Amino acid sequence: MAKNLVIVESPAKAKTIQGYLGKDFAVIATVGHIIDLPTSKLGVDIENGYEMVYTTIKGKDKVIESIKKAVKATSGTVYLAPDPDREGEAIAWQVAQICKFPAKSEKARRAVFHEITKEAIGAAIQNTRDVDASLVEAQQARRILDRLVGYPLSMLLWKKIQFGLSAGRVQSAALRLIVEREDEIKAFVPTPYMTFTSKYKGTDVVFTLVDAKGSMVKAVPEQGNELKKLLDLQGKHEVIEHKTKTVTSSPPPPLVTSTMQQAANQTYGFTAKMTMKFAQELYQGVNIKEKGGLIGLISYMRTDSVNMSEQAIAAIRDLIEKKYGKEYLHDTARRYKTKSAVAQEAHEAIRPTHVELLPSMVREYLTPQQYKLYALIWRRAVATQMKPQILEEENVKTVPVQSEARTFVDKEKWAFETVAQREVFAGYRLLKHAEEKEIKPLPVVSKGDQLTVSEIKAENLMTTPRSRFNDATLVKEMEKLGIGRPSTYASIIGTLIARNYALREMKFLIPTEIGILVCNFLKKHFVKIVDYAFTAQMEKELDEIANATLTKKKMLEAFYPDFAKDIEEKNKSIVKEELTSLGETDKECRKCGTKMHLKIGPWGQYYVCPNEKCKNKEPFVDMTKYFVPEEVDKGGYILKKGRFGVFWAHPDYPEVKKTLPMLLKEVCPDCDAHLVERKGKTGRPFIGCSAYPNCKYIKSRFFKKGDAAKSGEASTAKSPAETTSIKKVVSKKVIKKSASKAKTKRTK
Repeated sequence: MAKNLVIVESPAKAKTIQGYLGKDFAVIATVGHIIDLPTSKLGVDIENGYEMVYTTIKGKDKVIESIKKAVKATSGTVYLAPDPDREGEAIAWQVAQICKFPAKSEKARRAVFHEITKEAIGAAIQNTRDVDASLVEAQQARRILDRLVGYPLSMLLWKKIQFGLSAGRVQSAALRLIVEREDEIKAFVPTPYMTFTSKYKGTDVVFTLVDAKGSMVKAVPEQGNELKKLLDLQGKHEVIEHKTKTVTSSPPPPLVTSTMQQAANQTYGFTAKMTMKFAQELYQGVNIKEKGGLIGLISYMRTDSVNMSEQAIAAIRDLIEKKYGKEYLHDTARRYKTKSAVAQEAHEAIRPTHVELLPSMVREYLTPQQYKLYALIWRRAVATQMKPQILEEENVKTVPVQSEARTFVDKEKWAFETVAQREVFAGYRLLKHAEEKEIKPLPVVSKGDQLTVSEIKAENLMTTPRSRFNDATLVKEMEKLGIGRPSTYASIIGTLIARNYALREMKFLIPTEIGILVCNFLKKHFVKIVDYAFTAQMEKELDEIANATLTKKKMLEAFYPDFAKDIEEKNKSIVKEELTSLGETDKECRKCGTKMHLKIGPWGQYYVCPNEKCKNKEPFVDMTKYFVPEEVDKGGYILKKGRFGVFWAHPDYPEVKKTLPMLLKEVCPDCDAHLVERKGKTGRPFIGCSAYPNCKYIKSRFFKKGDAAKSGEASTAKSPAETTSIKKVVSKKVIKKSASKAKTKRTK
């Protein structure tokens, strides 16, 4: 048996670290937290100073036993080495608790490293410390605070709105951002405006009409139409300004969690969750032949610090000088300072652990997604030590020669302008030159020259609202407001989507009706929970606990009593009926013709007829993604909801047991039949071909509710709609075609 024991939280991480340590070390994993608050009750002893009532996490009994057994068999030191953050510190503390190590233990020591390399692991083993009680207390305070807010608030939502809803301390503030942006878009009233561009003979360069500050003129229609008439009369413009200046562009700081998520989303379309998954894989270890096996390629990916170690800076500078030449190396080592007041400067920015491993050198060992993210991290880190890019910027302004037009633009201080930049020295941009766009050169002109107009273009446009949030812009806004921390950005967005409070459509985050309802409920009754400043203040106080300047008990005592009183009062005063109605719709009741109302029920939204004599109910279905077969209209089929989902039912159903499936607009790539949503044997939804069993195409195995681009498991389970022959919606010709394809594939 090995003399020493290293305990980490991830099996993948354990495997990589084991490769660096000799036979005197055994490395095992906790597979995350091992104890936590119970799932079925509050789990916080409020009367006893807000202490956590821990319970073993389901399925972790064997893990705990194996840890105890390994500790007992260890004659040397037990190194507690989970991640270098509050969650990692808490896991280390949990292991110490189950193994009954004292707070100041010589046998159990905390080992901390920010990258998984042989050097970093060795240094951590040599420089251990006690488990940091303040970091543990901060993690516990966050967990307790989330439970004290989320548990009673979710129970209230279940009771007053709909079963299964949840409200969290941070997710609710993030939901408010998405909902309020949607409200802003809906309330936006477009206004018309006009823009002007010009072109001149001998060049394809486009000049844009700008104001005195250099911003594009958005003329009101009256102004624009008057200028258009004047410009149509005239054929020459005079150059009133021709300036040339040298500008420099310095490299941005190295990546931190938020900027990595933003850059990966903007460059490659990765969601925050995807980015963190790929980063975790790069951090924990990839099998690289040149390095003799598993190696962590990047430093720890949950950080808000832009610091880099002196060793890392030296390695990057050495690489630049050798690979690109001394002329590209910045004169002095460039160091960045984190602007955030709560950033943990002991952490480092996200950087490559072995900068000598160029992206091209490791590409064959990485998945395409891992490679893209590694290249992004590598470029940003290396760029920090390169010289700025030097550009020669040329600016040309023209105005009409014709007197009336000239008088008009002079009065408004407008001019036609174009700006072009010519690269004098690439500097750090050398790393990205393959992605640069070609810039057209400006015509050779001098001040006072007259140019002959070849085109004047006046465009009538309408103002548009700000875009909806995507992963990148939402993370940026949360960071700006102080909502959440590097370790939580991705999970916050994931929770909102998993709870069906928001949908991701064309990469944008759109609130669902239930998400809007929950947000408005919280804004009306629990304004603090969705208040940005309050949420940010809570994060600051958690940081203060981590820095030992505030106690968990004091923080919770200042918040919880008033909140508990609010919960109690709202339980009595809120009327469910007022919350569950979403108002009148344009849909007419098929029985009496009355405009139906949309309501929220225990299992989602539905239509109800307000006519007291009718009270007809119909399921609510977003029909934008569905194809409606001709037979539905001809036969007067109606939407029904059963245990397998929504389906088309004969108007005399259930007396006439005739149904049709809900076909998606998307068609099968194998046989051209429409795809259909189904459920597997375990109840998990998936998307498959409606021509099943003749065509067994399945789109994906990761389908989630509201996301037609994902699917679950294949199964022969049938929906009620499949009692009708599929031949009614899929031709025999299509079925034969798919069967033939399947036969061909089997032959191959």
